[in-house]
Amino acid sequence: MSDKITSSTSSAPSNNPSSSSNINPQQTSNVPTGAGVNTGAGVTRPKTEAEKEADRKYEEAMEEEYAKREGGA
Repeated sequence: MSDKITSSTSSAPSNNPSSSSNINPQQTSNVPTGAGVNTGAGVTRPKTEAEKEADRKYEEAMEEEYAKREGGA
């Protein structure tokens, strides 16, 4: 009786990170993507006019809130 070793291939999915078959572009993590977010790439996109307006309104609201607190202290 001879012992033969045969190789078989597994049908299990590969955990190899370089395998592109396991990448699903619709699966995303909760990573911020807005203007000014530090993604580590060193490049940010310019803010839209709507984002600039929202920032301006937020700054004004914060200034008013701090003014209220200073006046009441």
